[in-house]
Amino acid sequence: MKEKFGKFLASEKKKLAGMDRRQKIAYLAEYYWLWALGIFGGLFMAVYILWHAFFTVKDYRFYVLFVNAPIEASQEIGNRSALRQGFIDRMGYDLKEGMVEFGTASYFNAAVDGGTNNSYFQSFVAVVEAGHLDAAVMEEDNLKAVGAAGRFLDLSRGEAADLFAPYADRFVYAVPYDTEYSEDPVPVGIDISDSDLGRMGVYEDGCVLGIGAYSSHPEDVKAFLEYIGAEGRQP
Repeated sequence: MKEKFGKFLASEKKKLAGMDRRQKIAYLAEYYWLWALGIFGGLFMAVYILWHAFFTVKDYRFYVLFVNAPIEASQEIGNRSALRQGFIDRMGYDLKEGMVEFGTASYFNAAVDGGTNNSYFQSFVAVVEAGHLDAAVMEEDNLKAVGAAGRFLDLSRGEAADLFAPYADRFVYAVPYDTEYSEDPVPVGIDISDSDLGRMGVYEDGCVLGIGAYSSHPEDVKAFLEYIGAEGRQP
């Protein structure tokens, strides 16, 4: 193999020796541009992978998704909004240690036939199952359908029961599809229609907040409720 490669190099050097500078450039461009492109692409991918592996933030510190929010509402509640920045400042998040996502690009309605047959819902499920989603805001019927499938936290159990007890009068209930879990309605959301977020008018018919079933930061969701002025009552 080495012998063949050596002969190849010798042959190419001999060809180039009889050319002037312009001819050499034209020859190399014609016969070796694919090789150069491949080498450049390989180097680029290596640098990209190493950069993302060692220097970029990979975890979420807080992730809230606003489902079915109008496109123009992203200025008020999205990743470039004062709402997001105010919450970051309030919580003292270091964005070098964890990302804060206020997502608005999600459109589905699990309460209607075929409402989950789109990529937005599949993406939503992936975020929930990965444990990234801390909270989602959407219309009540939509949230009930999602909650019935077990993708929102049951607010009557475990740590959630203590954290969100002050909001019991705002609870929104759904009957689980899994009857082994419960045959009775369980609280899967909190009505925030009269909060600062509700008063923005993003959701004309009101809105409800659900906590991701595998959220690692339920206490931050409670802080978010306080931040948007969703008042709770002492139990």
